[in-house]
Amino acid sequence: MQFNFSRFWRLFIKHTAEHYKFYLMATAVLAGIMALITTFVVTANPNPISLELQVILFAFILFASGSIFTSSIFSDLGDKKKAIATLSLPASHLEKYLVGWVYSTLIFFVVFLACFYAVFHLIVPMDNWMGQEPQILNVLSFDHDEQNILLVFLFLHAIAFWGSITFEKWHFIKTAFLFFVIMISLIFINENVMEGLIGREVENASPFSNVTFFNQLAQDRREYFKIELPEARKNLLAIVPVGMALLLWLTAFLKLKEKEV
Repeated sequence: MQFNFSRFWRLFIKHTAEHYKFYLMATAVLAGIMALITTFVVTANPNPISLELQVILFAFILFASGSIFTSSIFSDLGDKKKAIATLSLPASHLEKYLVGWVYSTLIFFVVFLACFYAVFHLIVPMDNWMGQEPQILNVLSFDHDEQNILLVFLFLHAIAFWGSITFEKWHFIKTAFLFFVIMISLIFINENVMEGLIGREVENASPFSNVTFFNQLAQDRREYFKIELPEARKNLLAIVPVGMALLLWLTAFLKLKEKEV
């Protein structure tokens, strides 16, 4: 069965009608948690909340909430009765896959932005700006480094999306555990490989990042060195999260095709 937009749209409407109450509740929870975190930061910080701190809050809440929500997008497949109903629907696997993908990326991100700006426009002006005009983060004005937040979001989404289809229960916990085990293993392996290549103890050798090592000049003196890509080629690193995300999305689709009634 091939992709058919009319059938996809009907499936999308059906999914919305069946889950809108959960999505509305999840949106309220997201806005509430966002408000609590922002209020705590504003009250605990004696200085006005800076744009840099707002970027950190934006990224942290986006990554956490996006991963948790995406991990639940195919939770019906973990319930035998719901799985039978879902898999036996007269729609292709691609259409079912795209409904989940659209909800967990495009729609989630739009809803997240709406909650973010609603909360920040309400709470940030309450801070003591000492007569200055309150500054609120503008996502459209992100610089190059801040735009990487969106790439990381897509990468984490792909991981959570794969986990939501692969695991039948405890999707987020199992996916997060597997992710951290793999990342710690990669860092350990990469650090040992880099130390073997350089012939010195390495302090920072995370995969696809700068390498930092040092020479011991005296007991309390060290000379630090850093190996990094030229500024003009740092954009090439975007290939890594994008490529991994595409690979994980493809793997998730193949996993969905393997599901049987």
